[in-house]
Amino acid sequence: MTPPWIAPTIALSLVIIAVSFLVMGGVALFIGLGLRRQSAALRAFTSDARAVTMRLKGELEGFADLSADARFRLQGAIESVDGRLRDLDALVEVIQEEAEDTALDVASFVRTVRQTGGIIGAARRQLKRRRARE
Repeated sequence: MTPPWIAPTIALSLVIIAVSFLVMGGVALFIGLGLRRQSAALRAFTSDARAVTMRLKGELEGFADLSADARFRLQGAIESVDGRLRDLDALVEVIQEEAEDTALDVASFVRTVRQTGGIIGAARRQLKRRRARE
């Protein structure tokens, strides 16, 4: 025979188990409702984040386009300056050659004048001596 206290103990333990399952269900329901509210807030945050991301993406694309345009213009300017510097270098070379030729011509002229002056001076002295003898 079974002692009489076993039946009420089993009943009490079944009630405790049922109450704990009800408490766990309530907690799960509470967590689920909290998550639902947070997911709504998360959806709003996600849509705001997407809007900000799209705007940022547009701005970055604008900066990239601006940078590409500036780089293209800068390359054109560099090529233009490079061409002008080559032309200037060629002009300086031509001017230097002309200046050297002119310096050589002047030196040659001065030498010729000196030699001619010496010849003319000698001829003058000879003429003076002849006149003096006559």
